[in-house]
Amino acid sequence: MDFTRRTSLAGMLAAAAAPALAKAAKPATSRWAAAEAVANRIVADKLAPGLQVSVRRHGAMVFSKGFGLADIETATPMTPASVCRIGSITKQFTASVILQLAQEGKLSLNDNLAVYLPEFPNAQRLGLRRMLSHTSGLGNYTAVEFNQFLQASRVDRNTTQLVEAMKPTSETLAYEPGTDWRYSNTAYVLLGVIIERVSGKAYAQVMRERLFAPLGLTHTAVDDAGEVVPNRANGYSNARPDVGGFRNASFIAMSFPGGAGNMRATTEDLCAWHAALLGGKVLPAEALKEMLTPVRLANGELPTALRRGAREPVHYGYGIGLEPRDGRPCVSHDGGIQGFASHLETLTDDQVTIASVINTDGGAFAPKALATAPGELHDAFRKAALA
Repeated sequence: MDFTRRTSLAGMLAAAAAPALAKAAKPATSRWAAAEAVANRIVADKLAPGLQVSVRRHGAMVFSKGFGLADIETATPMTPASVCRIGSITKQFTASVILQLAQEGKLSLNDNLAVYLPEFPNAQRLGLRRMLSHTSGLGNYTAVEFNQFLQASRVDRNTTQLVEAMKPTSETLAYEPGTDWRYSNTAYVLLGVIIERVSGKAYAQVMRERLFAPLGLTHTAVDDAGEVVPNRANGYSNARPDVGGFRNASFIAMSFPGGAGNMRATTEDLCAWHAALLGGKVLPAEALKEMLTPVRLANGELPTALRRGAREPVHYGYGIGLEPRDGRPCVSHDGGIQGFASHLETLTDDQVTIASVINTDGGAFAPKALATAPGELHDAFRKAALA
């Protein structure tokens, strides 16, 4: 999902890749050369200041490299150690902890929101399973006029204030629960609040204790804009065409995205995360299977969404996409937040994981080529990894 663009699985990182950049690449001398040429072209054409790509196959890191700059002002190169915000990839971490708490009997996925937030509008109609799978009826608090969203996101909020900010999207439900699929950042912010209320601890502490520390994800954290982070990459927006280059991205208080998109990581950590999650180190088999089963509506059918001008089936589990890639089973998700766009995918049968982050959100002046470049990047690295 793209947190700033207010779109769903059809975000720019999941877009079908156009052939333009690939055709521009010179013939490969190795299976990775063509993929690297695409990454270098993205930087050379000033689509993004920098990017980071890691590839893991059969349990081993087989490629990890940074391209371009992590910080333009200091001319700091992007490397595999550069720490970037990952936006909505956060959702699968949030969903995993909700499932852990359910396994421990501390909550039930059959509960409705009223058990935890009785003061919330329509809370009795909002089931946790539906919230996890974007079929709850909730609207999306980021689906407002773009500049209005940027302004709202500059304000830091405590948990009570964050819940208040979510209420307008629930005063009137967007649809009858279980009858549609609509991406909802609101739902995942509220799931993050539930984690705090059930555990009695701050969301960041819970994530650190349950996931980051046990799994050795040393560069992954719930982000805080005020925290000094070694190797932190800066985030940008593309500048006006007549100016060229980039601008510093709009400031965002990282409490605002909450459990929907408030984390930072490296692509190597993201690959390690998928290895742990899909390898059964986070959830027992039954819970993992439920997380990775495409949600169905109350009528038993797969939901649909408008993509490329037509209604298409949606394959989405709990905080994670399940759309195949080139006919291969795949578990994936996009992330977008001010200054960054990310993608994480695992071809499960092939045991190949690819993670990427670019340090621009495009912004109001995103060049057209940026819409397809990240998808093309993944196409190139997928081809290399499967060669």
